[in-house]
Amino acid sequence: MVGSWAVRCAVVFFAVAWPLIAAQAGGRAVTCASCHPKQVTGYQRTGMANSLFRPLKQPSGRFTHAFSDTAFRVQSTAAGMRQQIERNGVKAEYDVAYVIGSGNNAFGYLTQIGGYLFQSPISYYSKRAIWDMAPGYERDREPDFTRPVTMECLLCHSGRPRPISGTLNRYEQKPFEAEAISCDRCHGPSDAHMAKPSANNIVNPVKLPVRARDSVCEQCHLGGEARIPNPGRKIADFRPGQDLEEIFSVYVFDTPANRAAAGGLKVVSHVEQLALSLCARQSSGKMWCGTCHDPHDKPAEPERYYRAKCLGCHPAPFAAPHASAATNCVGCHMPRRQTKDGGHTAFTDHRIARVPAAGSTAPQRKLAAWREPSVDVARRNFGLANILVGERDGSAFHMDAGFRQLTEVYESRPNDAAVLTSLGLVILRKGGAAEAARLYERAVALEPGYAPHHMNAATAWKEAGDMSKAISHLETAIQMDPSLELAYRKLGEIYTRTNQREKARQVFERYLKFMPGNVTARSAMDVQ
Repeated sequence: MVGSWAVRCAVVFFAVAWPLIAAQAGGRAVTCASCHPKQVTGYQRTGMANSLFRPLKQPSGRFTHAFSDTAFRVQSTAAGMRQQIERNGVKAEYDVAYVIGSGNNAFGYLTQIGGYLFQSPISYYSKRAIWDMAPGYERDREPDFTRPVTMECLLCHSGRPRPISGTLNRYEQKPFEAEAISCDRCHGPSDAHMAKPSANNIVNPVKLPVRARDSVCEQCHLGGEARIPNPGRKIADFRPGQDLEEIFSVYVFDTPANRAAAGGLKVVSHVEQLALSLCARQSSGKMWCGTCHDPHDKPAEPERYYRAKCLGCHPAPFAAPHASAATNCVGCHMPRRQTKDGGHTAFTDHRIARVPAAGSTAPQRKLAAWREPSVDVARRNFGLANILVGERDGSAFHMDAGFRQLTEVYESRPNDAAVLTSLGLVILRKGGAAEAARLYERAVALEPGYAPHHMNAATAWKEAGDMSKAISHLETAIQMDPSLELAYRKLGEIYTRTNQREKARQVFERYLKFMPGNVTARSAMDVQ
């Protein structure tokens, strides 16, 4: 029988950055450091400036993932890094192309195969000095190097990634214009400023209106439960100076007072937590990330630095019970908490509680927009967010809510591929395979070059009993994007269930031409 192959959307974590922007002006290369040496020098000390890089010497090691009985071995030298995986007597090795994460909490690893980027299933947790499974792989029975690293994942982990249109995780030969976030991520396009430096042709977040100012940080530090691009937009379209909602909407759980803490902190929830703090709520919009954080430097003495920030707003009366100059305000009022989506990591709780309490584990139900988008897309985006969260969490409540919302906007958006796809998903879950297939076919007609649409159509036609159409769509998806492990798996399952074992074997062989080291596929071939 064909084994189940793990396929996930990529979730890579930790912010990354790079301090220099090169441009041509007056026939010579200039950089931000030419005029801003202090900011660039300080920035190089931050975690952001050291969070995406080539695999220089990293920790070596080995461990076994007990849940899947998979052994991993890491060999690291100054020349590079190789990671070995072994399961069921089958071994494979992968070269690491990039290290992601500053090491303040952990390092993640990316491999590059045929122009496609994938996340390694293992991470090094530097706080605990251990190798273990990367977030999301802890309960995987067949972990492998198959998690695609998508454009959206890389936006806040690299500088200007260069994806190939129509693919999930294929990039140009040089995947990044800059290997970590460059100055334009916060200050906007710099060409005009490089040519003729002026405060009028570069974005200074401090001088922006509150909503646009906060959007600069929120583009990476507000993950929410769902991020929904507006019609015709991509999340990568955001530029500093805009309101986030001009490009996409963020949806969070609408749970009173404890929203950010319920069930444990999330890695990317800093903005959401801060908004719950009394400090921020009583500041009339004056308090923001930049109130306490200097993005251009790392404090040499963090406890003293942040205590001074606290005392800037809370002078003598508040400081009296904390007489010691060495008092660590953050340690008591912003303790580090275990994250629910970051593996073996703990992050600072930005709720700034007077008396910190453990997070509630009460169920979170309704979604709400972080800020409402324009009326013409509000219902559409809300419906898409509900269905995304419903599918992720297995929540019929959210799926039904999203279905009702999208049904209301369907007539006005009959050519919206995102709406068609989400409606098709819910209808398929309700047993309407043929109707779902028709919706997916319309999405294919609208965006024929996008392989996942063909995979969706194949899934629906398979459930409807039309194996010929299912096979045709899967073959098209594989032709468009030979990295799509899930397409091979679904095709192999169809052939196996119809007793065409030789064709199923050929599907495995085709996949192994793209991914020769895949342990799961090689093991599955052994039982054909």
